[in-house]
Amino acid sequence: MRLFLKVLGWLLTPILLLMLVAGAMVLQDRLPLVRQDLKISAEEGAWTRQWLLQHRPASHRQGQWVDLDLSERQLDLIANALMDKLGQGRADIQLGDGQALIQASLALPWDLVQGYLNLECILVERDHQPSIESARLAGLPLPSALIESFAERAMSRVDHRELVRDLVIAPDRLTLSYAWRPDLLERIGSGMLAEAELPLLLRYQEDLDRWAAEHPRARTVTLADLMSYLFSKAGERPAEADPIRENRAVLMVLAAYVNGQTIRDPDPASDSKAALRPRTVVLRGRPDLSQHFVASAAIAIQGNDTFSSLIGWYKEMSDSKGGSGFSFPDMAANRSGIRLAKLATETPEGARQIQRAAKKGLSEDDFMPRIDGLPEGMNRGAFIAGYGEDKARLYREMIAHIDRRIDDRPLYHQPSS
Repeated sequence: MRLFLKVLGWLLTPILLLMLVAGAMVLQDRLPLVRQDLKISAEEGAWTRQWLLQHRPASHRQGQWVDLDLSERQLDLIANALMDKLGQGRADIQLGDGQALIQASLALPWDLVQGYLNLECILVERDHQPSIESARLAGLPLPSALIESFAERAMSRVDHRELVRDLVIAPDRLTLSYAWRPDLLERIGSGMLAEAELPLLLRYQEDLDRWAAEHPRARTVTLADLMSYLFSKAGERPAEADPIRENRAVLMVLAAYVNGQTIRDPDPASDSKAALRPRTVVLRGRPDLSQHFVASAAIAIQGNDTFSSLIGWYKEMSDSKGGSGFSFPDMAANRSGIRLAKLATETPEGARQIQRAAKKGLSEDDFMPRIDGLPEGMNRGAFIAGYGEDKARLYREMIAHIDRRIDDRPLYHQPSS
């Protein structure tokens, strides 16, 4: 399970999720493709939990080959357990001779859009390697050339056989032998970055690693300190450097580092370091708020603030279903990250403004409102009772209150020159 969540939570996967959500605004179905809940016995539930526990990352060594032998029913159990981690979703897997039909339905955030994001794809076995033969989003066929281009870009610097040694798909049975290689997962993710931007990202990442080397590993660091350091480094670039491009790179590097990930050079011959020196990064004393802030900022610079807000909303809805609960402080961090990203990357004047402020030293009060009095930890029932349905006005008033707090931050009232 954590392997799935690790990959899902990496810097680029929220951006891929953003693309799906953007498509869902126009490519949504009124009904789910997978309509029935999977009926699970107590024994099957216990087996699924045990299987996921046994296949968590901590149970595997780097480079270890893992062999799976699963029935169609077992694949359904695992897939639906993972969908539960995403939110209100269901999946169905049907195995045939040399191919698997995979169907998934994800309920879109209630009170925003009504409908389902339905995905259907056919995975085929070719020379004992996996390949996507076709895919449909909300009933719309996705061109095979688009799928192949996407996969080619992601896997451009990775030999498939470094990850998958053997795959056999048969009626009611799938066997798979794969290597536990988190470094290759990160290399795949880095392959999705624009090649022209990679040297700049790696340079800022090296700057950040040198900064981390000067700070004790045991102590936490503040997001304000990291932002001050990297944005001031961006301000030291030659006058002809594009400040927007520099700031975009800073935000991408921050998003990766705060979430415990490394942007790797996809070139295996690269001498870039295997991993960064990890530090716990906090905002208002909390690691979760710093993660929300930088993730929303990174998504905002890839798409726009509307979609970034939608991603943040969906995450909170998922939490209210059974995670940590809906949190208005998290929403404040999301919206603050979007606001900072807009200042840092919309105009050259705004980009240079944040670089100058960083050189003087940023504090949390400069860009992040205080979270005193903001409700959090609400389950779905509590959220609906307080802010849902006929009380949606109260939700909008709370969001407006948060936005006013953000608007009052000193960073957004500084002169542009």
